[in-house]
Amino acid sequence: MIRILMLVLALTLSGAARAAPIENGDGFWSEWNDATFARAASEKKFVIVSLQSWWCRWCHVMNRETWANAEVRGLLKDKFIPVYLDQDSRPDISQRYERWGWPATIIFAPDGTEIVKLRGFYSPQFFMPILTATIEDPSPVNYPDPGGAERERTLATGLSNAQRDEILAFIDQAWDEGNAGWSRSKFVDGLMLIWALQRARQGDAKNEARIKRVLTLMAANMVDKATGAMNQVNLKPDWSEPAREYPMFAQEAGLSAYARAWVMYGDPAYRQAADRIYGFLKNTLAAPGGGFYASLGMSEGEPGVDRRLYARETAQAVSGLLAYYDATGVAEARDLAASGLRWALANRALPGGGFRHAEQDKGGPYLADNVEMAKALLALHRSTGEREWLVHAQATADFIARTFIDPATGGFIASASPDARQITKPIKQREDNVTAVRLFSLLSSYTGIARYREIAQAGMGYLTSPPVLDAFGFLPDVLLAEDELRNEPVHVTIVGAKDDPRSAALYRAALAYPLVNKRAEWWDKREGNLANADVDYPDFPDGPAAFACTSTFCSYPVTEPAAISAQLDSLKRARKL
Repeated sequence: MIRILMLVLALTLSGAARAAPIENGDGFWSEWNDATFARAASEKKFVIVSLQSWWCRWCHVMNRETWANAEVRGLLKDKFIPVYLDQDSRPDISQRYERWGWPATIIFAPDGTEIVKLRGFYSPQFFMPILTATIEDPSPVNYPDPGGAERERTLATGLSNAQRDEILAFIDQAWDEGNAGWSRSKFVDGLMLIWALQRARQGDAKNEARIKRVLTLMAANMVDKATGAMNQVNLKPDWSEPAREYPMFAQEAGLSAYARAWVMYGDPAYRQAADRIYGFLKNTLAAPGGGFYASLGMSEGEPGVDRRLYARETAQAVSGLLAYYDATGVAEARDLAASGLRWALANRALPGGGFRHAEQDKGGPYLADNVEMAKALLALHRSTGEREWLVHAQATADFIARTFIDPATGGFIASASPDARQITKPIKQREDNVTAVRLFSLLSSYTGIARYREIAQAGMGYLTSPPVLDAFGFLPDVLLAEDELRNEPVHVTIVGAKDDPRSAALYRAALAYPLVNKRAEWWDKREGNLANADVDYPDFPDGPAAFACTSTFCSYPVTEPAAISAQLDSLKRARKL
């Protein structure tokens, strides 16, 4: 098997590749299920899986040039069972192999043992020798674990000083000063953009200059001129070749970043970029019934809009739309977001507060859908002040706590059920764990429920353990989760009737404050106490008022919307740890 490992190392041509819809009229492709592995055992064949995505350029190319090649098919016929998997439809399997491309190609023994994993596009010239070598010597390639052993559950509020300094140094070293961007690969990383904007808001002049350069270049080169869609990656270090791949996570990332950057800097280019991405979501990806389509692909093969409706992608669209609404006050965006969540509650809800991914889930439920839905539900509560959304957010958070927490480590597993009988070891995906920690941290502030904060701390304990810190160097998302655990969210409460325009104007100003870690509440006393009645707000005889608070201090009542931002800026929010 050493020969296979050498071939893999020598012939891996592209790690940035992505894939698309596929025809199977001749029955070449089988499904990922136990029956396929049972058939492989009875016929003494290998299972070879191609993981692809709708919007992916190189998946199309490999389908056309490699999988359709007569010589390749001839070799596969007697010794392999080819399996096609759309990674967007199966988050559990996608997250298991996301380090390997798209397309990713994995060869299994009949018992589910991984023999070899291939990253990106392989032409027939390079694919055939690997197939032959596997037949001749099927011993598994030994892929070193990039992290370390998981440690036992521990409560943590953050990193050590040395760990934090190491991550910050890595981010600095990754910066591409000549072209702007973190690394030569220009990938739209939503949590990186949030972290850099937050650092800028906190007075970090270096990261402020960097994020402004990046956002300016992205607005010019990554927002598609024809559709308004946000590209997920640029193929050139100088931002000159957008890949024309438009998954939903990139739309959320771009819309959220530009909306907040516009509030912070007032640059019309940022508002225009946000408006165009919003228009793309509204006009192209919004489904007639209220959900959101998964993606748009316009590169090789031009597959167009992927009209499948997933809970995860709908929630990502909602989160982006609400960031846009909070910044701009465009009520249509808020209403579109609410429509998306009502669709999800009607069409993707599970008993007990959870959500399935698609109309039917083969390996779910998945953490990704539930954590994104809980995040979106909490965001809609904040954007509207309506309590029904907080109730739904809590129900989904409780479902996550019951279903996805690994009691041994405190981390969150990707799927509640095995994706195949042969592959039962659960995995933990870093970004979803970061989102879960941030969700439970913020939810604990909205509700006052201590258990949610403990869940966040246990999750942070996992994020500060070897499987994360030793496996990755570029970790702005972990820094962001740490910052939000160690600092109280910005907290502003409007005390006033919801049918009073003065209250509405104050609430609009509170929502526009650009920090993500924000607890905005609208207390109409006719509705009873807030969910977390941790502040005793005084009556203010002159009408509605806003109060900016920490756990130990509240500002004087503010009656002018323009004064809210300065009051929030003045608060010191570090927790006593």
